[in-house]
Parts: sequence; C-alpha cells; structure tokens
Amino acid sequence: MESTVLLEALVQEKRMYTLLNEVMDLSVQLADAVDRDDQVTLHLLLGMRAEPLAKLQNVRKALENQRDSLETNDRARFVKLLNGEPAEEDEERPLANQVCANHRLLSRVIECDERISRKLAKEHSIYE
Repeated sequence: MESTVLLEALVQEKRMYTLLNEVMDLSVQLADAVDRDDQVTLHLLLGMRAEPLAKLQNVRKALENQRDSLETNDRARFVKLLNGEPAEEDEERPLANQVCANHRLLSRVIECDERISRKLAKEHSIYE
C-alpha cells in the first residue's frame, strides 16, 4: 500500500481522535449534569455533543471513500488496519497505533454514554 494512502488515513484517524476526545469531555460533563439533575445544562450539552458527532460521521465517510478508491488487495489490508489489526510493515505502524488509540477512546465514550442513557431512560435505554 502506498505511503500516501497510509498518511491520508492517519490524518483522518487523528482527526477522529480529536473529535472523540471532544465527545468524551462533553459526555463526562453530561454525566455530571445528569447526576445533578440539571436539565438546562443537560439540553445544552446534548446540543453541543451533536456537532463533534456529526464531524465524526464525516471523518468515517472520508475513510470509507478512501477505502472504496483502493484496489482489491490494498482495500483488504486497509480494512484490516482500520479494524484494529496490527501493523505488518513499519510504514503501517503509525496508522495501526492511532486506530488502536481511537478504539480504546471510543470504548470509553460508549461506556460513558451507556451510563448516561441508563440513568436518563432507565429500562428504555438503547443499551437494554
């Protein structure tokens, strides 16, 4: 796979990490607002969290477009890297490491979101 392909994907994955950090920060604040039963802050933070989530969808779409533009062999390897498979070559290592960092952060975001959803929606939570 060409190094430019890996570099472009790495740039997108770093954008994703930045946006996931923003979502995580807002989610922690949201959890605090839920604990305080602060409805005004809750609604404000939900609105604020929508923007980085929309940007995350755009990053994901850019990665999908990049994947779709690759030839079959490169596409298969690209998908494996984006799914967290370890690097097979040195030039893949930065992307593989970033993808793993993103997956760890995404897991934390999901855990926080699940706690928020269970507190707010109780038995009607999307996680039930």
